[in-house]
Amino acid sequence: MKPNPAECCDGEKSGDAMIIQLESNFMLLGDRDLASIDFDRPSITLVDLLDEISARSSNTMHFLTRDGTGLDESWVVEVNGCSCATLPNGIKTSLQDGDRVTIKLSLICGG
Repeated sequence: MKPNPAECCDGEKSGDAMIIQLESNFMLLGDRDLASIDFDRPSITLVDLLDEISARSSNTMHFLTRDGTGLDESWVVEVNGCSCATLPNGIKTSLQDGDRVTIKLSLICGG
């Protein structure tokens, strides 16, 4: 059986609800951090997760490109330690209960 692309590490889907573990290098909700997020449905995509975090944030955060087809270059997103860019379905990757998603601001250097 072929593993789910979101399962770069151990992970198993369970029941009708799911919890996604979160890590970041900034406060995800603008004024406070978020260590995990619960969903009352059995399946979500990375896009769904990013949209939900944006909706809950006190700051205006846009993780996706204007046309919504890709990740904005200001962000680095990993699912279970695997870069979103290397996942076969990219931002449309289905997440599983217990997956760990890391969202970081990309370091932009100039001179």
